[in-house]
Amino acid sequence: FAVNLFRTLPPSSNPNGAEFDPEEDEPTLEAAWPHLQLVYEFFLRLLESQDFQPSIAKRYIDHKFVLQLLELFDSEDPRERDFLKTTLHRIYGKFLGLRAYIRKQLNNVFYRFIYETEHHNGIAELLEILG
Repeated sequence: FAVNLFRTLPPSSNPNGAEFDPEEDEPTLEAAWPHLQLVYEFFLRLLESQDFQPSIAKRYIDHKFVLQLLELFDSEDPRERDFLKTTLHRIYGKFLGLRAYIRKQLNNVFYRFIYETEHHNGIAELLEILG
């Protein structure tokens, strides 16, 4: 999963800081989406499987994994952010030991958005997770 999804996101398509207007502007879609979609769907099915054992998977789904997942929320592709939202929600539900860490890192994303960057593509999706 990690090898296929975790990557450096391309620079913003609005580098001048122009605000994205969903009614006027088209979102930038990820060229590799067909591949990424398969990986997300496979991973979600794994997390939702009756045979899934978080006690075994916690060696792989750890703090670093969650941090890399949260970084992808800044993707300009709304399809990817939607899958990320579902994926993070499933991880939050299955891995009780990661809940406090996930909440802390979500707060860090919000603080960075408010006090530093003032731009993040996935703020709405992250707020939906908390709601």
